[in-house]
Amino acid sequence: MKKRRIILLWLFAGMLLVPGCTLKNAEASSENQSDTATNSEEQTVNDISEMFTDRDKEIGYDEEDSALITLADNGTLCDSDAVQISENTVTITEEGTYILSGTLSNGMIIVDAEDTDKIQIVLNGVEITSAQSAAIYVRSADKVFLTTASGSDNILTNGGTYTTIDDNNIDAVIFSKDDLTLNGAGTLRIKAGAGHGVVSKDDLVLTSGTYDITAASHGLSGKDSVRILSGTFTIVSEKDGIHASNTDDSSLGFVYLADGNFKITAQDDGIHADSSTTILGGDIEIAQSYEGIEGLSIDITGGNISVTASDDGLNAAGGNDSSGFEGTGGDQFAATEGAYIHISGGVIHVNSEGDGIDSNGDLTVSGGDTFISGPVNDGNGALDYNGGAVISGGTFVAAGSSGMAQNFGSSSTQGTVLVSVGSQEAGSVVSLQDSDGIELMQWEPDKVYTSVLISCPELTKDSTYTVSAGTYSEEITLDTLIYGSGQMQGGPGNPEQREMKGTPPDMDEGNKQGTPLDRNGENKQGGPGEAGENQGSSSDTGDSM
Repeated sequence: MKKRRIILLWLFAGMLLVPGCTLKNAEASSENQSDTATNSEEQTVNDISEMFTDRDKEIGYDEEDSALITLADNGTLCDSDAVQISENTVTITEEGTYILSGTLSNGMIIVDAEDTDKIQIVLNGVEITSAQSAAIYVRSADKVFLTTASGSDNILTNGGTYTTIDDNNIDAVIFSKDDLTLNGAGTLRIKAGAGHGVVSKDDLVLTSGTYDITAASHGLSGKDSVRILSGTFTIVSEKDGIHASNTDDSSLGFVYLADGNFKITAQDDGIHADSSTTILGGDIEIAQSYEGIEGLSIDITGGNISVTASDDGLNAAGGNDSSGFEGTGGDQFAATEGAYIHISGGVIHVNSEGDGIDSNGDLTVSGGDTFISGPVNDGNGALDYNGGAVISGGTFVAAGSSGMAQNFGSSSTQGTVLVSVGSQEAGSVVSLQDSDGIELMQWEPDKVYTSVLISCPELTKDSTYTVSAGTYSEEITLDTLIYGSGQMQGGPGNPEQREMKGTPPDMDEGNKQGTPLDRNGENKQGGPGEAGENQGSSSDTGDSM
């Protein structure tokens, strides 16, 4: 056979980190980043190099030095002594590169090599269905690289059940006991009639390629971690879209996304990590989820992120779903050790029925552009935290209900405004103007809302601004950086914050348009005003998954 070397392709995640700036609409570029993110660029690059090896990114192979496996029902062919064929079960036993093509209507590929062996499997136009197990099962190896050949289309399917074949609980179309890397320049379609799409009991790494995953459970699951450098992902899952969980080591079970294009439709969490979730960039659309992005800690430094959630949009160690961290009977107002959310860059849109952002610890915003269409019920808030909340950069706008509304804390170095605006329709424009009539920010919330929280770099102490929201408009002067706060019954409030300005809706039938209160709590139309009070708790509890 004539020697043919496949062209080596290298894919690297790129990040653009620049200081934040003023927004005119919600479609602003993710180039808006904080000084903090800019200063940490070198550290971020180091982190990427630690997460992905050169071999993880390498999708080239030498066909002459590879074993060719041609799949066919009861007729699979291969002339390598390292490949054992028993009817429709193909077992790879030694280190090397193996190029697969053809079809098995009911069969599987097993890797059963030494625990020091590194094995590359190239899928070049493969269709494998396993009626009762995994299509590809890594029983033993040091590390397996699963590569899609350039331009190829490959399909791996489970038929809906898993029958025990050894002492391992196989429950995925691709199931690996060891480290697993997926990469390539082709397409891999995974259909899990039962169980998960892809599982690694160590690290699951994806650095390139196109993936279309439909799973009865999690889409992508790694025990130690799920690390994604780049690629295109369409995931439809009955549980989490991307899931990392390790009950043995609290430092593991993390998700790390450097870049990529994602569309996730999940019945549970879009992205879930037992420990940390880190997002450096990429285009991420979580079209459906219970909770959008979850982890004990969440760090977002870049990317274009859109989250739709029936509970919390971003959740750090809390929530009332089965994937929460507190456990039944936990103190719903107590901060959880190690829990935090830090946003330093990116463009984030959240549409949530529960809390927009819920941290059972601290919340820090130092850059990026964040827009939250929060809950319409007063039992949740667009912003919910149990520790401290500090904003020092970026643009942050949230519209939601008034009952649980919270502002950032007094340690913030950037101005914020929280006002009650009466009942406003979905799509009613929220805007902020300075004293010269220059528009600093404009946005259209996705749902009805009664309170608005705005923070941007142009808000400075002792300056006057006009806040408009639908039919509501108010001129305010920031004699302190933190203007307005929600008051929580039974939960931790911030006594240093001033009360929310404006009468909450439906508390005064004659004032449903949200007439603002003056400094003394008197209605500016001449009647007494009432400060908004929260009627519920600040966070929910749930059992750990």
